[in-house]
Amino acid sequence: MFRCLSLFAVGLSRALFVFLALSLSAAASQLGESAGVLNLRLMVSGGEQRQVYQELIDRFRKEHPGIAVRHREFEQEDYKANIEAWLSQPDGAPDVMFYFAGHLMADFYRKGLVRPIGDLWQSQQWNQAFPPAISEIVRYRGKPMGLPIAYYHWGIYYRKSLFQRLGIDPPETWDELLAVGEALKAEGITPFALGSEARWPAAAWFDYLNLRTNGLEFHRDLLAGKAAFDDERVRRVLSLWGDLVDREFFLPGHSQMSWRSALPYLYQNHAGMMLMGGFVVPQFPQQLIDDIGLFPFPVIDPERRLAEEAPTDLLFIPSRARNVTEAEAFLRFVARPDIQGWFNRRMGTIAPNRQSPDPEDRLVAEGQTILKRASGYSQFFDREMVRSVSSPAMDAFVDFLERELSVEALLATLATIRQNPEQ
Repeated sequence: MFRCLSLFAVGLSRALFVFLALSLSAAASQLGESAGVLNLRLMVSGGEQRQVYQELIDRFRKEHPGIAVRHREFEQEDYKANIEAWLSQPDGAPDVMFYFAGHLMADFYRKGLVRPIGDLWQSQQWNQAFPPAISEIVRYRGKPMGLPIAYYHWGIYYRKSLFQRLGIDPPETWDELLAVGEALKAEGITPFALGSEARWPAAAWFDYLNLRTNGLEFHRDLLAGKAAFDDERVRRVLSLWGDLVDREFFLPGHSQMSWRSALPYLYQNHAGMMLMGGFVVPQFPQQLIDDIGLFPFPVIDPERRLAEEAPTDLLFIPSRARNVTEAEAFLRFVARPDIQGWFNRRMGTIAPNRQSPDPEDRLVAEGQTILKRASGYSQFFDREMVRSVSSPAMDAFVDFLERELSVEALLATLATIRQNPEQ
């Protein structure tokens, strides 16, 4: 009898041990899931963007309750000034970071600061999800550097009622643009609103004049330092630009004005047009939105295929990220067409994923049409060029627009900047 009890006790003990082991294993598994961590570092330009990112993170948390998401957002200038230091931290970088496609991103990749995602790109079949032009600009030597999450158009905005009243059609060629400008001046209207206080709105003019005059390949080579600023082809660009300055086509006092401060001149018909990126669309007053039109930058050389500015934002995994599995889960989530469609609708930008819904906003949709017709995309002057060159170069552009530098003086200044960049 005692032996039976003993055997029973042993059996009970073994059963209890198995039960406890299984319970502990399940608990450990649950603890392991809840211990997953994802550190995000994002760039924002204002409270609205911050709110959209918060909602994006909340949606991810809902689908991935086992991952603890920690995130920090920084204003644009702070972010750009500190990103390389964050990537180089010896104790580890954030798991997912935001940046721009272009030469600067490729520079981080060349330095080994960015984790390759070729396997993830292939397993998710993202070559089919994103158009070739978008896939190209997020790659370095054929290798994807990050996930495209948004891009936007550039173009020339105008008030349709003003053009109709003056019998003006949106210009398609450079000569037509000059004629439109002179027609506006005859009515006492400055042809172009411009606020160049931040300098980059002036750089947009250089980009488009060079793209339309010399084409995308030369433009990329110039910004990457493979072509010289004192090249004859650049002199041609600056001569065209200088002609606009001589004709007084730009708003007086623009260097003391932000791009937002220049918008009322367009609204009140004190200026007839404005070259600006798609991010301007949410700024337009609701009572005027139906009267705002958009056309692409006119053709200068009909032999050149039309390339467009299409600044593209991406998310990437730093090489020193500690939580790669969670980082890849976040990229897979943000790549989905439903998420990209929602995110870009809220941001007023265009979803890179081909399966995402088209933009609902009329002007953003028109911008998407412009980009679909393009032969290729450029990022932007200060996204394609090292900061030590782009920053003083943009200062020189503004001086040129203010007639403080001639064409020859600007050419010499740009060549000197390239040879002796800011430290």
